[in-house]
Amino acid sequence: MQQMAQTLGQRLEQRMSQSQIQSLDILAMPTVELRERIAEELAENPALELIHGTQQVSPASTGQAKLLERKEPYYRNDRTSSSFSTEASDVFQTFLENIPAPQQQSLQSHLLEQLFVHKLDPLTASFAERIIGNLTNDGFHVVPLNELFKTELSKNKGEKALAFTRHKISHALSVIRRLDPIGCATRDFKQSLLVQAKILFHKKTEIDPVYAYTIDILANHFAYLEKARPYSLVRAVNEDSTIPYKLTQENAEDILSLIASLNPFPGRVLTADITPDEYIIPTASIERTGEEFSIKINDFEIPLLTVSPELQDLIHHTKDAAAKTYIKEQIQKAKAFIGSLNQREKTIVEVLRKIVSAQEAFFLTGDKRRLVPLTQQQIARELDIHESTVSRTVAGKYVQCQWGTFEIQYFFTNAIAVQPQSSPQTSSQSDVSASDGTPATREGVKDCIKELLTEYAANGSKLSDQKISDLLQAKYGISIARRTVAKYRKELDIGSLYNRA
Repeated sequence: MQQMAQTLGQRLEQRMSQSQIQSLDILAMPTVELRERIAEELAENPALELIHGTQQVSPASTGQAKLLERKEPYYRNDRTSSSFSTEASDVFQTFLENIPAPQQQSLQSHLLEQLFVHKLDPLTASFAERIIGNLTNDGFHVVPLNELFKTELSKNKGEKALAFTRHKISHALSVIRRLDPIGCATRDFKQSLLVQAKILFHKKTEIDPVYAYTIDILANHFAYLEKARPYSLVRAVNEDSTIPYKLTQENAEDILSLIASLNPFPGRVLTADITPDEYIIPTASIERTGEEFSIKINDFEIPLLTVSPELQDLIHHTKDAAAKTYIKEQIQKAKAFIGSLNQREKTIVEVLRKIVSAQEAFFLTGDKRRLVPLTQQQIARELDIHESTVSRTVAGKYVQCQWGTFEIQYFFTNAIAVQPQSSPQTSSQSDVSASDGTPATREGVKDCIKELLTEYAANGSKLSDQKISDLLQAKYGISIARRTVAKYRKELDIGSLYNRA
């Protein structure tokens, strides 16, 4: 006979208000999306008004939410009450530091719409929403799941509670991975391919063993796919004594064909490229005076807002209780929206200051080879905020400087090993060589490849990828494999040796 018992316990949960959720969304918005959001708020909230210099302009007087040109710089923080700004800044920053950021709203919205169709219990549904909010543009996790559910998976919860929580997380993950596009909510492209193969091929493994071979190779022998040639795969598999099956040439061709039908970056299906009709609006500009730099938010594209003084005055003269409550709510919403914009500007400026400080050599010279290795984690550590806050701050945003307009993400680049050189540099761009063994960056290496191809093309010579790899080592002390050269060459939109003019 089963016994039932009740237990009392305390549980600490972090719940976000609508204004805090709004702040997170606004921080992640690039300029074009933010303009649209401001237009929507102006149309819906009578307490929110545009301001042009000292003249206030309401949506009603303009007929629509029109973006106005300014001759002088204004800052929202300067005209928002100091008490509200301070409180809002503290609350918003706390949440920004601790909540993983969505990277691409369109993918998340698409997944959430499908999620609502599934009749999940409240706990599984909340876990699923959190996982979706933690996805990058490609459909991968921003932070690992064990960090995302750190509180729920803490060891002091007890074995039964932990097993129950893991089951709910696993169920939520399984549901999301089967939504369209399939294969999201994975660590990386390798796991995504495996997940897609298991979902698409699981019913066919008993009919055709090639499907089972494909799943096994993706799961346990991914390195054998590196050359992507049937004969290489046949040789690698058949020579591995730990693999219980053998492949024919036809098997290998089918396996590679099946894998080619999968999408290693499923989230990109919903990411539209910029078309010739679209244009980039910089979120901020970096201005230089001598060797000093200043960061300015692009105020000419984002309209200045204020709370309607007429509505604030009306609340003191209105006797109708319902009308007074409505006016208070709209004024509070307007203040919260302006506070979100203030926090967005503050965070962007702080992140850009750190980027400029780290990449000062580039901003002084414009030489891409002067970029140094920099990660979002480094910036987060210096600002004492969560790494996902930095991800949200830079996602989809551009900055303008004297050398052009760049996606902010451009300034985050990984290190590439550079070997110390025994002989002095002959190139005028000696900063790239890092003869002391300092790492070079991806963009710097790509620039070296362009220089080599240009130099040899002028002499009527063509360089193979292996020759480029050899020259990078000899001339710059940069040691990268031939396949890495091929990858960078393709990113530069430069054809192979046989396709170059």
